Amino acid sequence: MERAYAPLVRQFSSIKGYQTAYTLVYSLDAAAEGSCQLTLARQGAQEQRVSMLVPLDPEKGYRLLQYLYENAVQPEHWDDVIADHLPALAAAPRGGTAREQ
Repeated sequence: MERAYAPLVRQFSSIKGYQTAYTLVYSLDAAAEGSCQLTLARQGAQEQRVSMLVPLDPEKGYRLLQYLYENAVQPEHWDDVIADHLPALAAAPRGGTAREQ
């Protein structure tokens, strides 16, 4: 049975003079063997949706998604952050991290 990966949802409040309220939803869908689809949707202010097929098994992909969520990576920076971290994650052994090697 294929594992379901829960979307990660981060909400931002309205701060007068600085930002309007919005929500970021980070999600993962398992794709072909050894890859997964990562998606980020910004809802509310300046709505935007970005998605990328990455050559990672879903476990590693979900760890990357958690990193993006924990650091509140915005759609404008999504591609660069993934590109910076993808090589180390792809090289890490299954279940481990690149730093554990």
